[in-house]
Amino acid sequence: MKIVVGLVLSVVAGCSLSLEADDWPMVKEGIRLRFPQVRQISTAQLASWLAHPDTLQPLLFDVRATQEYAISHLRGARQMSPVQDEALPNEPLQDDPLAGGIALDRPIVLYCSVGYRSARMAEMLQERGYTNVVNLEGSLFTWANESRPLVDAQGRSTTLVHPYDEACSGLLDPPFRSSE
Repeated sequence: MKIVVGLVLSVVAGCSLSLEADDWPMVKEGIRLRFPQVRQISTAQLASWLAHPDTLQPLLFDVRATQEYAISHLRGARQMSPVQDEALPNEPLQDDPLAGGIALDRPIVLYCSVGYRSARMAEMLQERGYTNVVNLEGSLFTWANESRPLVDAQGRSTTLVHPYDEACSGLLDPPFRSSE
């Protein structure tokens, strides 16, 4: 099992094998094993939280490249540049949106395409002292596959998602894949 999970993580991190919808359980397990200290929140839990504006809402950060974010993101999410695996936790983050004095216990939800880049960022934020950081399990691909609401760079509703790369695009249902 650990070998299979390792292979899946290699694909998610940028190798040349392809993933399909049936691989979701292994992808999610692989991310949980690689980042055991990072708490996960399901798409259903986040949708419920966001549907109750009378509660303290989380800060939403999209940990994908600018071109991915422009195609679609969660309403209200701010784009945060993904970190490279070789980045050190104490190095300043590129375009750090947290530099503005956000309380260390403020609820923060991070997401990317499938959850690997956002889990890596969650780990780094925890190392910087943030105590209420969670990773959206399955991230934007799962959110879109469940037909949950997305907006594009102009704030218009959309169903399309950047497929990240050929290896991971199989995790995103075909009707939701952007051609960009």
